[in-house]
Amino acid sequence: MSELKPEQRLDDFISGSKVTRRQVLKWSGTLAVTSLAAPILSACGGDDTTGGATSTTGGAAGANPTPTEGPLPTPVATTNVSGWKPRFKEKATVSRFGFGTDNTTARVRVQAFEQAYPNITLKAAPEIDDQKILTAVASGDVPDLFWLGRNTVLSWAARNALEPMDDLIKNDDRFKLDNFYEAAVKEVQYEGQTWAIPQFMDARPLFVSLPPLRQAGIKVEDIDTSNWQQLREYGVKLTKKQGNKITRWGFDTKVQSGFLWMYSWGNGSSLLSEDGKTATFDTPENIEALRYAVETMNVQGGFRPYKAFLDTTQFEGPQNFFVKNQVVMTLFESWLMGIIAEGNPKHEFKVLPFKGKNGDVISMSGGNAWAIPKGAKNKEAAWEFISFMSDADIWRKAGEAQKKEVQAEKGVYIPSLTANKVADKMLREEVYTPTRPSIDEAVELFPQLLEQSKQVVASPVLKEITDIIQQEAVDPTLQGSKKPDAAMKDAQQKAQRALDKFYKS
Repeated sequence: MSELKPEQRLDDFISGSKVTRRQVLKWSGTLAVTSLAAPILSACGGDDTTGGATSTTGGAAGANPTPTEGPLPTPVATTNVSGWKPRFKEKATVSRFGFGTDNTTARVRVQAFEQAYPNITLKAAPEIDDQKILTAVASGDVPDLFWLGRNTVLSWAARNALEPMDDLIKNDDRFKLDNFYEAAVKEVQYEGQTWAIPQFMDARPLFVSLPPLRQAGIKVEDIDTSNWQQLREYGVKLTKKQGNKITRWGFDTKVQSGFLWMYSWGNGSSLLSEDGKTATFDTPENIEALRYAVETMNVQGGFRPYKAFLDTTQFEGPQNFFVKNQVVMTLFESWLMGIIAEGNPKHEFKVLPFKGKNGDVISMSGGNAWAIPKGAKNKEAAWEFISFMSDADIWRKAGEAQKKEVQAEKGVYIPSLTANKVADKMLREEVYTPTRPSIDEAVELFPQLLEQSKQVVASPVLKEITDIIQQEAVDPTLQGSKKPDAAMKDAQQKAQRALDKFYKS
């Protein structure tokens, strides 16, 4: 294994090794808030650039976005949209950056739109990155839609790159923002305006594999996720080694993949002030939260052995590290359910809500959103597309098609988590078929977590702030090159400079 130099960033270390896009997901998932592997995912066409967010047949959806819309395969289920009332009657062409149709959920909804709107031609460039956006905005030659990670929306809004959507929302009685999860809406609102419409969501529970627990004499009923010391002790007890080589990891905190926010909240603090203008990294509670996560990794073996161990595992199919009981307890994005369902739907596991030390449920969410660029030539037609794609009945049609496709392959259908609460309820109650208690309980738990989910303070500087947290605080402490208190204080100063530059310049 390559040696990690003290000054080397963890994401650079990972990108220097021979890892596939799927293997990278072991580190980061599809979290848009912050990810060690974000540069690699972008280079590989990561999930934030595709039309789907939750795979129910294994892997993250939308791995290979197509460069143009092209002819679409016939969906499994009907896309009859007789209940929808189109309002835009003129001929128009709507172009978009960042949304592909290489997964069933996206493809069915796009085809349904084309049936309902023969007067609107859709064009797509599924790949998107900051440079493409900057070039388009600078030239004035913008598409009609951006498919953006929600954590980036406000930074583009602050640069005057997006159109506010409040008038469009107000004038469309088919669309109700009240139907959306509050946490997702807060991410896209700034200075009293709404800058994007959320789509997919994910929750962050604790996944627990039961066979290793039984071997260790631990009852899942005894796990108290508000007792962080217990989680650490169980992690040590569940970790297995052959000499210095780890063969099973007990408890993965996932701080290396952006989950420090949850430990901050769970320890009674936050990493940003409520108005988003002051960094609060170096509070005693936040330093303690980071120290807890680092020490929890160290008592189980440390970062380097952990990384070496993960390199021996797989992510997809029956060899998935969780399905194979190689990682026993891990905080993870809810879409891991799709990987489990494909790898082994009979796997014995439990999904538990993570809790703060005071017993309150702690979760967070990531995902993408539709935004309309400033100067879009077909703003009204673009909104018609957004409104249509957000409708609960359209989500149901996609869910039905997805279910048929999965069942045809003898798989287990797991409903997507959308930002629309009404759609989620419909998918859960009218499309999903109860399967096994472990899966059924997880499907029921996820929307509850979304309702209780805390959200990172919306800020135009959020992306930069989260990068600083990871690169200047979390990474060095995991590497052992800095102590938590020093790392958080250094990161605090750098973050505050970034905030002051934006708000005071």
